[in-house]
Amino acid sequence: MSSDITGWRLLAAATLAASIAALSPSVHATDTPRPKVVVISLDAFGAQSLREPELPAPTLHALMQQGVHAASMQPINPTITWPNHTAMVTGDNASLHHVLVNGLIVGQRESTPPHIDMNAAKSKLVAVPTVYDAAHAAGLVTAEVDWVAIMDAPTIDWRFPEKPNPDGAIEQDLVKQGIVTRAQLMQFGEPSQAWRDRMYTNAAVDIIRRHHPDLLLLHLLALDSIEHETGYGNNAGRNTIAFLDDRVKEVIDAVRAAGELDNTTFVIVSDHGQESVHHLLNPNVPLREAGLQASTANRPAFAIPEGGFALVFQKNATDDSRQALKKLFAGKAGIRAALTPDAAAKMGWPVPATSDQAPDLLLYPANDYEFDDKYATQYDAPTLQGGAHGYPNSEPLMQAIFIAAGTGIQGKGVEIPAFHNVDVAPTIARLLHIRFDDAEGKPLTGILAPGY
Repeated sequence: MSSDITGWRLLAAATLAASIAALSPSVHATDTPRPKVVVISLDAFGAQSLREPELPAPTLHALMQQGVHAASMQPINPTITWPNHTAMVTGDNASLHHVLVNGLIVGQRESTPPHIDMNAAKSKLVAVPTVYDAAHAAGLVTAEVDWVAIMDAPTIDWRFPEKPNPDGAIEQDLVKQGIVTRAQLMQFGEPSQAWRDRMYTNAAVDIIRRHHPDLLLLHLLALDSIEHETGYGNNAGRNTIAFLDDRVKEVIDAVRAAGELDNTTFVIVSDHGQESVHHLLNPNVPLREAGLQASTANRPAFAIPEGGFALVFQKNATDDSRQALKKLFAGKAGIRAALTPDAAAKMGWPVPATSDQAPDLLLYPANDYEFDDKYATQYDAPTLQGGAHGYPNSEPLMQAIFIAAGTGIQGKGVEIPAFHNVDVAPTIARLLHIRFDDAEGKPLTGILAPGY
Protein backbone atom coordinates (compact mmCIF):
# COMPACT_ATOMS: atom_id res chain seq x y z
CA MET A 1 0.00 0.00 0.00
CA SER A 2 2.96 2.31 -0.47
CA SER A 3 2.54 5.63 -2.25
CA ASP A 4 5.78 4.83 -4.11
CA ILE A 5 3.95 3.59 -7.17
CA THR A 6 6.49 3.97 -9.95
CA GLY A 7 5.10 1.19 -12.12
CA TRP A 8 1.79 2.81 -12.80
CA ARG A 9 3.46 6.24 -12.79
CA LEU A 10 5.24 5.26 -15.99
CA LEU A 11 1.95 4.10 -17.46
CA ALA A 12 0.30 7.36 -16.47
CA ALA A 13 3.10 9.37 -18.08
CA ALA A 14 2.65 7.47 -21.33
CA THR A 15 -0.98 8.54 -21.51
CA LEU A 16 -0.38 12.19 -20.60
CA ALA A 17 -0.56 13.52 -24.17
CA ALA A 18 -4.17 12.40 -24.45
CA SER A 19 -5.17 12.91 -20.83
CA ILE A 20 -8.34 14.27 -19.33
CA ALA A 21 -9.77 16.07 -22.35
CA ALA A 22 -12.61 17.84 -20.55
CA LEU A 23 -11.03 18.45 -17.21
CA SER A 24 -7.27 18.75 -17.34
CA PRO A 25 -4.93 21.35 -18.75
CA SER A 26 -1.19 20.82 -18.75
CA VAL A 27 0.93 22.16 -15.90
CA HIS A 28 -0.27 25.64 -15.07
CA ALA A 29 1.89 28.49 -16.35
CA THR A 30 2.61 31.75 -14.62
CA ASP A 31 -0.04 33.59 -16.66
CA THR A 32 -2.83 31.15 -15.84
CA PRO A 33 -5.12 31.18 -12.80
CA ARG A 34 -3.86 29.43 -9.71
CA PRO A 35 -4.92 25.82 -9.23
CA LYS A 36 -8.04 24.96 -7.25
CA VAL A 37 -9.08 21.72 -5.55
CA VAL A 38 -12.62 20.51 -4.89
CA VAL A 39 -12.81 17.54 -2.52
CA ILE A 40 -16.15 15.70 -2.43
CA SER A 41 -16.61 13.00 0.18
CA LEU A 42 -19.41 10.50 -0.44
CA ASP A 43 -19.85 9.04 3.02
CA ALA A 44 -19.75 5.21 3.27
CA PHE A 45 -19.12 4.66 -0.45
CA GLY A 46 -17.35 1.30 -0.43
CA ALA A 47 -14.67 0.37 -2.94
CA GLN A 48 -16.57 -2.77 -3.86
CA SER A 49 -19.58 -0.71 -4.92
CA LEU A 50 -17.48 1.34 -7.32
CA ARG A 51 -16.38 -1.88 -9.02
CA GLU A 52 -19.93 -2.83 -9.99
CA PRO A 53 -19.97 -2.56 -13.82
CA GLU A 54 -23.59 -1.37 -13.98
CA LEU A 55 -23.45 1.07 -11.07
CA PRO A 56 -25.66 4.07 -12.02
CA ALA A 57 -22.88 6.64 -11.63
CA PRO A 58 -22.05 8.16 -15.04
CA THR A 59 -20.35 11.23 -13.60
CA LEU A 60 -18.04 9.20 -11.39
CA HIS A 61 -17.29 6.82 -14.25
CA ALA A 62 -16.46 9.78 -16.50
CA LEU A 63 -14.07 11.15 -13.89
CA MET A 64 -12.44 7.73 -13.62
CA GLN A 65 -11.89 7.68 -17.38
CA GLN A 66 -10.63 11.26 -17.45
CA GLY A 67 -8.23 10.80 -14.53
CA VAL A 68 -7.11 8.15 -12.08
CA HIS A 69 -8.85 6.00 -9.51
CA ALA A 70 -7.60 3.67 -6.82
CA ALA A 71 -8.33 -0.03 -6.56
CA SER A 72 -9.33 1.03 -3.04
CA MET A 73 -8.30 3.49 -0.36
CA GLN A 74 -7.68 2.14 3.14
CA PRO A 75 -9.25 4.15 5.96
CA ILE A 76 -7.64 4.60 9.34
CA ASN A 77 -8.93 3.01 12.51
CA PRO A 78 -11.57 3.64 13.64
CA THR A 79 -13.41 3.31 10.35
CA ILE A 80 -16.08 5.90 11.04
CA THR A 81 -16.82 9.37 9.69
CA TRP A 82 -15.07 12.00 11.79
CA PRO A 83 -11.76 10.19 12.33
CA ASN A 84 -11.36 9.48 8.62
CA HIS A 85 -12.40 12.90 7.38
CA THR A 86 -9.83 14.24 9.81
CA ALA A 87 -7.21 11.81 8.49
CA MET A 88 -7.84 13.00 4.93
CA VAL A 89 -7.20 16.66 5.83
CA THR A 90 -4.38 16.14 8.34
CA GLY A 91 -2.43 13.32 6.73
CA ASP A 92 -2.26 11.62 10.15
CA ASN A 93 -3.96 8.65 11.78
CA ALA A 94 -5.93 8.76 15.01
CA SER A 95 -2.86 8.12 17.18
CA LEU A 96 -1.78 11.62 16.16
CA HIS A 97 -4.96 13.59 15.45
CA HIS A 98 -6.93 12.06 18.39
CA VAL A 99 -10.41 12.11 16.80
CA LEU A 100 -11.99 8.75 17.69
CA VAL A 101 -15.75 9.28 17.44
CA ASN A 102 -18.12 11.73 15.77
CA GLY A 103 -17.36 14.45 18.28
CA LEU A 104 -15.45 15.00 21.52
CA ILE A 105 -15.76 12.39 24.28
CA VAL A 106 -16.64 14.15 27.54
CA GLY A 107 -16.82 12.80 31.09
CA GLN A 108 -15.22 9.54 30.07
CA ARG A 109 -13.54 8.62 33.36
CA GLU A 110 -16.11 9.60 35.94
CA SER A 111 -18.72 7.75 37.99
CA THR A 112 -21.44 8.53 35.44
CA PRO A 113 -21.74 7.60 31.75
CA PRO A 114 -19.74 9.68 29.26
CA HIS A 115 -21.26 11.50 26.31
CA ILE A 116 -20.18 12.81 22.93
CA ASP A 117 -20.14 16.54 22.20
CA MET A 118 -20.71 16.98 18.45
CA ASN A 119 -20.48 20.77 18.79
CA ALA A 120 -16.93 20.88 20.09
CA ALA A 121 -14.64 23.33 18.34
CA LYS A 122 -12.01 22.03 15.96
CA SER A 123 -9.34 23.44 18.27
CA LYS A 124 -10.44 20.99 20.99
CA LEU A 125 -10.80 18.03 18.65
CA VAL A 126 -7.92 17.98 16.20
CA ALA A 127 -4.43 17.74 17.68
CA VAL A 128 -2.43 18.38 14.48
CA PRO A 129 -2.42 20.92 11.62
CA THR A 130 -4.71 20.49 8.62
CA VAL A 131 -4.22 21.12 4.94
CA TYR A 132 -6.85 23.85 5.05
CA ASP A 133 -4.83 25.54 7.80
CA ALA A 134 -1.83 25.47 5.46
CA ALA A 135 -3.89 26.73 2.52
CA HIS A 136 -5.24 29.63 4.54
CA ALA A 137 -1.76 30.51 5.79
CA ALA A 138 -0.60 30.60 2.17
CA GLY A 139 -3.26 33.20 1.35
CA LEU A 140 -5.69 30.84 -0.37
CA VAL A 141 -9.46 30.98 0.02
CA THR A 142 -10.85 28.00 1.93
CA ALA A 143 -14.42 26.71 2.23
CA GLU A 144 -16.29 23.79 3.75
CA VAL A 145 -19.79 22.38 3.42
CA ASP A 146 -20.83 19.74 5.98
CA TRP A 147 -17.22 18.76 6.69
CA VAL A 148 -16.64 17.45 10.19
CA ALA A 149 -14.34 18.13 13.17
CA ILE A 150 -14.08 21.62 11.71
CA MET A 151 -16.46 23.75 13.79
CA ASP A 152 -15.27 27.31 14.42
CA ALA A 153 -12.03 26.72 12.51
CA PRO A 154 -10.61 30.22 11.94
CA THR A 155 -8.82 29.09 8.78
CA ILE A 156 -12.10 28.43 6.92
CA ASP A 157 -13.25 31.51 5.00
CA TRP A 158 -16.67 30.33 3.83
CA ARG A 159 -18.79 27.66 5.46
CA PHE A 160 -22.15 25.93 5.47
CA PRO A 161 -21.87 23.55 8.43
CA GLU A 162 -23.69 20.30 9.12
CA LYS A 163 -26.08 22.28 11.30
CA PRO A 164 -26.44 25.53 9.38
CA ASN A 165 -26.50 28.92 11.07
CA PRO A 166 -29.57 30.81 9.80
CA ASP A 167 -27.59 34.04 10.15
CA GLY A 168 -24.56 32.73 8.26
CA ALA A 169 -23.50 34.41 5.02
CA ILE A 170 -24.03 31.38 2.76
CA GLU A 171 -27.28 30.49 4.50
CA GLN A 172 -28.59 34.00 3.91
CA ASP A 173 -27.57 33.80 0.25
CA LEU A 174 -29.63 30.64 -0.17
CA VAL A 175 -32.62 32.19 1.58
CA LYS A 176 -32.47 35.25 -0.69
CA GLN A 177 -32.38 32.96 -3.73
CA GLY A 178 -35.45 31.08 -2.54
CA ILE A 179 -33.54 27.80 -2.27
CA VAL A 180 -34.29 27.32 1.42
CA THR A 181 -36.32 29.18 4.02
CA ARG A 182 -35.12 30.43 7.37
CA ALA A 183 -37.62 28.11 9.03
CA GLN A 184 -36.11 25.14 7.19
CA LEU A 185 -32.65 26.15 8.33
CA MET A 186 -33.91 26.32 11.91
CA GLN A 187 -35.22 22.74 11.62
CA PHE A 188 -32.56 21.44 9.26
CA GLY A 189 -32.30 17.98 10.81
CA GLU A 190 -35.97 17.09 10.31
CA PRO A 191 -36.21 16.43 6.52
CA SER A 192 -34.50 13.48 4.84
CA GLN A 193 -30.75 13.21 4.44
CA ALA A 194 -31.25 13.36 0.68
CA TRP A 195 -32.94 16.75 1.06
CA ARG A 196 -30.09 17.94 3.26
CA ASP A 197 -27.55 16.74 0.71
CA ARG A 198 -29.34 18.81 -1.93
CA MET A 199 -29.02 21.84 0.34
CA TYR A 200 -25.35 21.08 0.98
CA THR A 201 -24.81 20.89 -2.79
CA ASN A 202 -26.67 24.16 -3.30
CA ALA A 203 -24.41 25.75 -0.70
CA ALA A 204 -21.30 24.43 -2.44
CA VAL A 205 -22.53 25.78 -5.77
CA ASP A 206 -23.21 29.18 -4.19
CA ILE A 207 -19.72 29.29 -2.67
CA ILE A 208 -18.12 28.37 -6.01
CA ARG A 209 -20.15 30.95 -7.91
CA ARG A 210 -19.75 33.84 -5.48
CA HIS A 211 -16.49 33.22 -3.63
CA HIS A 212 -14.28 31.07 -5.91
CA PRO A 213 -12.52 29.06 -3.19
CA ASP A 214 -9.10 27.61 -3.84
CA LEU A 215 -9.93 24.64 -1.61
CA LEU A 216 -13.50 23.42 -1.12
CA LEU A 217 -14.38 20.48 1.15
CA LEU A 218 -17.87 19.01 0.59
CA HIS A 219 -19.33 16.06 2.51
CA LEU A 220 -22.54 14.25 1.45
CA LEU A 221 -24.18 11.68 3.72
CA ALA A 222 -27.16 10.14 1.94
CA LEU A 223 -25.51 6.78 1.20
CA ASP A 224 -24.37 6.27 4.78
CA SER A 225 -27.85 7.15 5.99
CA ILE A 226 -29.72 4.69 3.77
CA GLU A 227 -27.21 1.88 4.32
CA HIS A 228 -27.51 2.22 8.09
CA GLU A 229 -31.24 1.64 7.61
CA THR A 230 -31.20 -1.13 4.99
CA GLY A 231 -27.73 -2.70 4.93
CA TYR A 232 -25.06 -2.86 2.27
CA GLY A 233 -25.22 -3.92 -1.38
CA ASN A 234 -28.90 -3.46 -2.21
CA ASN A 235 -30.87 -1.30 -4.62
CA ALA A 236 -31.61 1.30 -1.97
CA GLY A 237 -27.89 1.99 -1.85
CA ARG A 238 -27.48 1.88 -5.63
CA ASN A 239 -30.32 4.33 -6.13
CA THR A 240 -28.74 6.65 -3.58
CA ILE A 241 -25.43 6.45 -5.43
CA ALA A 242 -27.27 7.59 -8.57
CA PHE A 243 -28.64 10.54 -6.57
CA LEU A 244 -25.16 11.42 -5.28
CA ASP A 245 -23.69 11.13 -8.76
CA ASP A 246 -26.04 13.90 -9.84
CA ARG A 247 -24.85 16.07 -6.96
CA VAL A 248 -21.24 15.62 -8.10
CA LYS A 249 -22.30 16.68 -11.59
CA GLU A 250 -23.92 19.82 -10.15
CA VAL A 251 -20.64 20.81 -8.52
CA ILE A 252 -18.65 20.17 -11.71
CA ASP A 253 -21.17 22.20 -13.71
CA ALA A 254 -20.84 25.05 -11.22
CA VAL A 255 -17.07 25.04 -11.61
CA ARG A 256 -17.50 25.07 -15.38
CA ALA A 257 -19.99 27.96 -15.20
CA ALA A 258 -17.52 29.89 -13.03
CA GLY A 259 -14.92 29.55 -15.78
CA GLU A 260 -12.61 27.52 -13.54
CA LEU A 261 -12.79 24.02 -14.99
CA ASP A 262 -9.34 24.22 -16.58
CA ASN A 263 -7.59 25.03 -13.29
CA THR A 264 -9.57 22.76 -10.94
CA THR A 265 -8.82 19.28 -9.65
CA PHE A 266 -11.71 17.13 -8.47
CA VAL A 267 -10.91 14.64 -5.73
CA ILE A 268 -13.74 12.22 -4.95
CA VAL A 269 -13.27 10.18 -1.77
CA SER A 270 -15.14 8.28 0.89
CA ASP A 271 -14.37 7.79 4.54
CA HIS A 272 -15.16 4.07 4.89
CA GLY A 273 -17.38 1.32 3.55
CA GLN A 274 -20.29 -0.47 5.18
CA GLU A 275 -21.38 -3.99 5.97
CA SER A 276 -24.72 -5.57 6.81
CA VAL A 277 -25.50 -6.71 10.36
CA HIS A 278 -28.25 -8.71 12.03
CA HIS A 279 -27.27 -8.60 15.73
CA LEU A 280 -26.94 -5.79 18.27
CA LEU A 281 -24.55 -6.09 21.23
CA ASN A 282 -24.83 -3.77 24.22
CA PRO A 283 -21.37 -3.73 25.87
CA ASN A 284 -22.71 -1.94 28.94
CA VAL A 285 -24.73 -5.00 29.98
CA PRO A 286 -21.67 -7.11 30.96
CA LEU A 287 -20.16 -4.11 32.74
CA ARG A 288 -23.32 -3.55 34.69
CA GLU A 289 -23.69 -7.25 35.53
CA ALA A 290 -20.11 -7.25 36.82
CA GLY A 291 -20.97 -4.44 39.25
CA LEU A 292 -18.83 -1.90 37.42
CA GLN A 293 -21.68 0.58 37.04
CA ALA A 294 -22.98 0.41 40.59
CA SER A 295 -22.81 3.55 42.70
CA THR A 296 -20.44 1.70 45.05
CA ALA A 297 -17.99 0.59 42.33
CA ASN A 298 -14.37 1.48 43.12
CA ARG A 299 -13.42 1.68 39.44
CA PRO A 300 -16.64 2.34 37.50
CA ALA A 301 -16.53 1.55 33.80
CA PHE A 302 -18.80 2.58 30.93
CA ALA A 303 -18.79 1.74 27.22
CA ILE A 304 -19.50 3.96 24.24
CA PRO A 305 -20.96 1.71 21.50
CA GLU A 306 -19.99 2.84 17.99
CA GLY A 307 -21.25 0.15 15.62
CA GLY A 308 -18.14 -1.71 14.51
CA PHE A 309 -16.27 -0.94 17.73
CA ALA A 310 -16.87 0.13 21.31
CA LEU A 311 -14.74 2.16 23.70
CA VAL A 312 -14.62 1.21 27.38
CA PHE A 313 -13.48 3.88 29.83
CA GLN A 314 -12.72 3.17 33.47
CA LYS A 315 -12.18 5.63 36.29
CA ASN A 316 -8.75 5.26 37.92
CA ALA A 317 -7.84 2.39 35.58
CA THR A 318 -4.67 0.39 36.16
CA ASP A 319 -2.93 -2.25 34.08
CA ASP A 320 -4.54 -4.92 36.25
CA SER A 321 -8.02 -3.44 36.00
CA ARG A 322 -7.70 -3.21 32.22
CA GLN A 323 -6.74 -6.86 32.09
CA ALA A 324 -9.84 -7.64 34.16
CA LEU A 325 -11.96 -5.70 31.66
CA LYS A 326 -10.38 -7.68 28.85
CA LYS A 327 -11.24 -10.99 30.56
CA LEU A 328 -14.83 -9.83 30.96
CA PHE A 329 -15.26 -9.60 27.17
CA ALA A 330 -12.68 -11.91 25.60
CA GLY A 331 -14.38 -14.99 24.20
CA LYS A 332 -17.87 -13.63 24.81
CA ALA A 333 -20.47 -14.21 22.09
CA GLY A 334 -20.13 -11.75 19.23
CA ILE A 335 -16.73 -10.39 20.32
CA ARG A 336 -13.96 -10.43 17.73
CA ALA A 337 -11.32 -8.79 19.93
CA ALA A 338 -10.87 -7.07 23.29
CA LEU A 339 -7.72 -4.94 23.16
CA THR A 340 -5.88 -3.12 25.90
CA PRO A 341 -4.20 0.17 24.92
CA ASP A 342 -0.84 -1.34 23.95
CA ALA A 343 -2.55 -3.74 21.52
CA ALA A 344 -4.84 -1.03 20.16
CA ALA A 345 -1.82 1.20 19.54
CA LYS A 346 -0.52 -1.33 17.00
CA MET A 347 -3.63 -0.58 14.94
CA GLY A 348 -3.10 3.18 14.96
CA TRP A 349 -5.12 4.09 18.05
CA PRO A 350 -3.85 6.60 20.61
CA VAL A 351 -3.20 5.47 24.18
CA PRO A 352 -4.49 7.08 27.41
CA ALA A 353 -1.03 8.42 28.18
CA THR A 354 -1.13 10.60 25.05
CA SER A 355 -4.84 11.38 24.65
CA ASP A 356 -7.74 11.46 27.10
CA GLN A 357 -9.92 10.31 24.19
CA ALA A 358 -8.17 6.92 24.12
CA PRO A 359 -10.06 4.07 25.81
CA ASP A 360 -8.94 1.68 28.51
CA LEU A 361 -10.32 -1.19 26.44
CA LEU A 362 -11.15 -1.34 22.74
CA LEU A 363 -13.78 -3.84 21.60
CA TYR A 364 -14.41 -5.11 18.08
CA PRO A 365 -17.50 -7.19 17.31
CA ALA A 366 -17.58 -10.18 15.00
CA ASN A 367 -18.94 -9.74 11.50
CA ASP A 368 -22.75 -9.55 11.42
CA TYR A 369 -22.72 -7.86 14.86
CA GLU A 370 -22.61 -4.21 15.84
CA PHE A 371 -22.40 -2.45 19.20
CA ASP A 372 -25.54 -0.53 20.09
CA ASP A 373 -27.34 0.37 23.31
CA LYS A 374 -30.86 0.19 21.87
CA TYR A 375 -31.78 -2.59 24.31
CA ALA A 376 -30.69 -1.55 27.79
CA THR A 377 -30.98 -4.95 29.46
CA GLN A 378 -30.18 -7.35 26.59
CA TYR A 379 -26.58 -8.03 25.63
CA ASP A 380 -27.21 -9.82 22.30
CA ALA A 381 -30.38 -9.02 20.38
CA PRO A 382 -31.29 -10.03 16.83
CA THR A 383 -32.47 -7.17 14.63
CA LEU A 384 -33.64 -6.46 11.12
CA GLN A 385 -30.82 -6.03 8.62
CA GLY A 386 -29.02 -2.74 8.94
CA GLY A 387 -25.58 -1.41 8.12
CA ALA A 388 -22.58 -0.60 10.27
CA HIS A 389 -18.93 0.43 10.03
CA GLY A 390 -16.08 0.93 12.45
CA TYR A 391 -14.65 -2.57 12.02
CA PRO A 392 -10.87 -3.03 11.61
CA ASN A 393 -9.54 -1.21 8.57
CA SER A 394 -8.25 -4.49 7.16
CA GLU A 395 -11.83 -5.62 6.46
CA PRO A 396 -12.59 -5.66 2.68
CA LEU A 397 -15.97 -3.97 3.08
CA MET A 398 -14.44 -1.08 5.04
CA GLN A 399 -12.30 0.03 2.07
CA ALA A 400 -13.06 3.45 0.59
CA ILE A 401 -12.89 5.09 -2.86
CA PHE A 402 -10.53 7.60 -4.43
CA ILE A 403 -10.91 9.33 -7.81
CA ALA A 404 -8.86 12.30 -9.02
CA ALA A 405 -9.25 14.17 -12.29
CA GLY A 406 -8.44 17.63 -13.55
CA THR A 407 -5.50 19.96 -13.48
CA GLY A 408 -2.29 18.44 -12.18
CA ILE A 409 -3.46 14.84 -12.57
CA GLN A 410 -1.69 12.74 -15.17
CA GLY A 411 -3.23 9.61 -16.55
CA LYS A 412 -6.44 8.72 -18.30
CA GLY A 413 -8.49 5.82 -17.03
CA VAL A 414 -5.56 4.62 -14.91
CA GLU A 415 -6.21 2.46 -11.86
CA ILE A 416 -3.60 2.87 -9.13
CA PRO A 417 -2.90 0.40 -6.33
CA ALA A 418 -4.60 0.65 -2.97
CA PHE A 419 -3.10 3.22 -0.59
CA HIS A 420 -3.75 4.74 2.84
CA ASN A 421 -6.04 7.75 3.10
CA VAL A 422 -3.47 9.73 5.08
CA ASP A 423 -1.86 10.38 1.68
CA VAL A 424 -4.83 12.54 0.59
CA ALA A 425 -3.90 15.72 2.49
CA PRO A 426 -0.27 15.86 1.24
CA THR A 427 -1.57 15.25 -2.30
CA ILE A 428 -4.02 18.15 -1.98
CA ALA A 429 -1.15 20.33 -0.80
CA ARG A 430 0.93 19.44 -3.87
CA LEU A 431 -2.01 20.23 -6.15
CA LEU A 432 -2.32 23.66 -4.49
CA HIS A 433 1.46 24.26 -4.51
CA ILE A 434 1.61 24.78 -0.75
CA ARG A 435 3.90 23.35 1.94
CA PHE A 436 2.57 20.53 4.10
CA ASP A 437 5.58 18.48 5.07
CA ASP A 438 5.08 17.16 8.59
CA ALA A 439 2.22 14.70 8.07
CA GLU A 440 2.49 10.95 8.37
CA GLY A 441 1.09 10.55 4.84
CA LYS A 442 2.99 11.32 1.65
CA PRO A 443 1.80 12.82 -1.64
CA LEU A 444 0.77 10.45 -4.40
CA THR A 445 3.51 11.73 -6.69
CA GLY A 446 2.81 9.09 -9.29
CA ILE A 447 -0.54 10.62 -10.25
CA LEU A 448 0.78 14.19 -10.42
CA ALA A 449 1.85 15.96 -13.60
CA PRO A 450 5.41 17.30 -13.75
CA GLY A 451 5.82 20.38 -11.61
CA TYR A 452 3.46 19.24 -8.84
